[in-house]
Amino acid sequence: MKKQTIAIIALVIAQIFWGASYLMSDFALKVFPAATLVSIRISIAAVVLGIVGLVTGQLKKIEFRDWKYFLLAAFAEPFVYFLCEAEALNHVSPTIASVMLSFIPLLTPIFAFFFLKEKVTLMNVLGIVVSVVGVLMIILDGGELSADVLGILLLFIAVLASIVYTLVLRKIPERYNTLTVVFFMFCTSLLFFVPTMLVRELPQVMAIDWAADNTWNAFGAIVGLALSASCIAFLFFSYGVRAIGPTRANVFNNIQPGVTAILAWIIGAIGLYQAALQCEAIDKSFFVCVKEAAPEWIMILGIVVVVAGMFISQMNVKQQILKFKVIMLSKIIKEDYIVQSRRFIDNANKILLTGHISPDGDSLGATLGLYHLLKQLGKDVIVMVPNRYPAFFSWMPGIDKVFVMEENKTEAVKVIKEADLIFCMDYNTLDRVNGMKPLIEQSKAKKILIDHHLDPNINCDVVISHPEVSSASELVFRFMCRMGFYQEVSLESAECIYTGMMTDTGGFTYNSNNPEIYIIIKALLEKGVDKDAIYNKVFHTYSEDRLRLLGYCLNKMEIIPECNAAIIVLTQEELQRFNYKVGDTEGIVNMPLQIENVNKSVLVREDKTQIKLSFRSQGDVAVNTMAEKFGGGGHKNAAGGESNQSMAETLDKLRRVLING
Repeated sequence: MKKQTIAIIALVIAQIFWGASYLMSDFALKVFPAATLVSIRISIAAVVLGIVGLVTGQLKKIEFRDWKYFLLAAFAEPFVYFLCEAEALNHVSPTIASVMLSFIPLLTPIFAFFFLKEKVTLMNVLGIVVSVVGVLMIILDGGELSADVLGILLLFIAVLASIVYTLVLRKIPERYNTLTVVFFMFCTSLLFFVPTMLVRELPQVMAIDWAADNTWNAFGAIVGLALSASCIAFLFFSYGVRAIGPTRANVFNNIQPGVTAILAWIIGAIGLYQAALQCEAIDKSFFVCVKEAAPEWIMILGIVVVVAGMFISQMNVKQQILKFKVIMLSKIIKEDYIVQSRRFIDNANKILLTGHISPDGDSLGATLGLYHLLKQLGKDVIVMVPNRYPAFFSWMPGIDKVFVMEENKTEAVKVIKEADLIFCMDYNTLDRVNGMKPLIEQSKAKKILIDHHLDPNINCDVVISHPEVSSASELVFRFMCRMGFYQEVSLESAECIYTGMMTDTGGFTYNSNNPEIYIIIKALLEKGVDKDAIYNKVFHTYSEDRLRLLGYCLNKMEIIPECNAAIIVLTQEELQRFNYKVGDTEGIVNMPLQIENVNKSVLVREDKTQIKLSFRSQGDVAVNTMAEKFGGGGHKNAAGGESNQSMAETLDKLRRVLING
C-alpha cells in the first residue's frame, strides 16, 4: 500500500475519533463536571505521550525564553478551549458543537491577517459567508434560536481560544517537534485545570458515587477520550501531516461535523430500538428506528453547507493551477531514490547538510533551502561548509546557523561523527570539502548526494546527480516537491533556493533555457520571494575595495582575438593590494562576455598554495572540456580547474588550450 494511501486512511481515522469525542464528552458530563473531566483526560494523555516521547527519544527540552509561548498557548488551548467545549455540551447537542467548532480553520486566516499580516483571499471570505449561512440553518428553527444561547456563546469563546492558540503556536520555534509541543502543552495546561477543578467542582467531585455503574462507564468514556482523541488521533493526524503536508491534511477536518451527526444519528436509533424491545414493540424494526432518529432535513442541509464553506475557504484557484504545474514537473529523480531518501530522513535523529569549499550562492542556497524544510519537519539539522562564505550572502535566512569547519575543527569533528544522515550537496567529489573529506568517508551515517556536476565520485547510499539541471538549488526544490512538501516550502527556504538558482545561472543568463525553470521561479515568487531585493543584495552590495578591484581587472584584461577569448589574471600581491576578502572576485569572470565576439572568459586567481581557474562561455561553446585539462570540470558554460605550476607555466598552458580547444 502506498504511503499516501496509508496517510489518508490515518487522517480519516483521526477525524472519526475526533468526531466521536463530542459524543463521548457529552456522555461523561452526565457524571463528571467539565474541569474535572478535562483534567483527567489531559493527565492520562500527557502520561501516554510522555512515555511515547521518552521511548522514541523525541521529547526536547524547552528553553526558558520559550516558556512564555507555551504558557499562553496552554491557557488558550487546552484550558479555555476544552473547558468551554465541555461546558457547552451541557447546553447544546454534540452535532451543533462540532459544527460551531469547525469555524476554527475558517476564521484563523482573518485573525492571522490582523495579527501576523498574512494575506486573506477572496475564497477565505466567501467560505466564511457560506459556512455562516450553514450554521444559521442548523441553530435556527423556524426563525427562532433552537440552541441554547449560553452554549453557543461558550463555543464561540472556544473558537477564539483555538485561534489564539494557533497564532501563538506560530511563535514557538520550529526546533520543537509536534510531540514535544503537545506534551508540554498538556502538562502546562494542568496548572490551570487543577486549581479550577478544586475551586469550582470539588464538592461535586466528592459527591460522585464511585460504586455506581454509570460512574465507571463515564470514567471509561474519559479514558477513551484521552487515548483515542488526545493520543491515537493526534499520532495518526501527525503521521498524515508528515506524509502529505498540513494544508492537505487540514482539509480532512471538514468531515468532523458529518462524523458527529452520523454517529449521533446511529446512537439515537440504537436507543430507540432498545426502548422498543423493552416495551415489547416487536413490530418496530431497527430501520424504522433509524428513520425516526434521523435529524431534520434542514440540519442535514446546514451541515452540508458548512462543510462546503470550509472547502471553499481553502480553495485558491491560482495556487491550485500553479501547484498542478509544479507537480507535473519532469520527474527526473527516480521514485526509488525519493522513497529511500524519505525513509532515511524519517529515521534520522541528526542530519548534516554539507557544502563545498569557498561556498557560492548555489552551495548555500541548496543546503539552507533544505535546512529550513527539515527544521520545519522537527529534525535536528546542521549545515556545514569547509570555510567562510562571502559577506554578501550574510543576509540569507539561516546563514547565522551555518557551521564553518575551519573556525572550529574540534566541534566539526564531533558534529560529523554524531550525524546519522549526511547530505553531500553541490559537489561531485569529496576533494571539494577539504578537511571534511576523511570524516565523511569514515562516517557510518547514511549518505545522500544531491548534485548537478558531471561524473559523481562519492560513495553514497542515494546518488541524485543531474548535470542537465541548472543548479543544485533547483534540484533540491524538485527533491522537496517530489517528497510531497511543496506546500511546506517556507519563504525562508524559497529565498535560499532562488538565490542558488539565480547565482548559478548568472541571473538566468546561461544554463537556463529549460522552460520548467520558470515554473519553479513562479512557484518561489508565489511563496513571497522578492527577486529584485535578492538581486540587489547579492550583486549590488560591493565594498569600495571590491569595486576598485573590478575596475583594475577590466583594465588589465587580456583579449585573444584568434580564439574569441578573454583572460583576467590576479596574483596574490594584487589581491592583497585591494584587501581581498572571500567572494570579492565573484562574477568578475562573466563580465568579459559582454564584449562583442568574446565567447570565452577565464579568471586566473593565485591562492596561497595553488592557482584557481574559473571558465565561462556563451552559447554552444563548451568550457568544461578545457577545465578538465586543469584537473577540474563542470558545466558546458561554467567550469573550474586548478594548477600547481607557476603562474607563467599555467598561463602558457591556458593560452594553448584556448586556441587549440
